[in-house]
Amino acid sequence: MTKKPQENGNHIVHNLGTWCPDLPDSVDQKSLGNFPTCQAAMREAKKHFQEVNGCFKCSRACFVG
Repeated sequence: MTKKPQENGNHIVHNLGTWCPDLPDSVDQKSLGNFPTCQAAMREAKKHFQEVNGCFKCSRACFVG
């Protein structure tokens, strides 16, 4: 998950099990742990940041356009 929000305020949840060109450098990532689904990862992410979204490229099932 990104520590720094995008311009719209969203922190992006990535799937580390797949390669993603938008994954930030490790210093800009917050580890959430391992989850069986992106929905479970999103629930955890919302405990840390109010505005979260799935990555369009690597976590599309949780991306909200």
